[in-house]
Amino acid sequence: MIKSIGLDVVEISRIQVDIEKYGDRLIKRILGNDELQIYLKRKDKVQFLSGRFAAKEAVIKALGKYLTDKPILPDIQILNDSTGQPELCLAEAVKQNVPDRCFISITHEKSVAAAVAIFSEEK
Repeated sequence: MIKSIGLDVVEISRIQVDIEKYGDRLIKRILGNDELQIYLKRKDKVQFLSGRFAAKEAVIKALGKYLTDKPILPDIQILNDSTGQPELCLAEAVKQNVPDRCFISITHEKSVAAAVAIFSEEK
């Protein structure tokens, strides 16, 4: 049963400008440790960061009714499973009262990155 849905769209050029302005500080405010290691190896760094930012915002929107405080972005990691599918990894502090399962989809186009997060209760 679907419990909540979140959607976010990000202009890739906005993320590029922010990286140029804030550099590593911005990247570390968005990515968790595991994501950062992946980011550093990527050739498409701006698209990767844009997609992860959109996915985290989609997760926060979907979790809105379950959260008492907005989590920091590094506490929400979007990693890939063995098949390459995005998978949500929440810090313990964020997991309380959160539905069992989250489905995430991330897409990139020339100028935008978008993501959707769908939380469901598994039976």
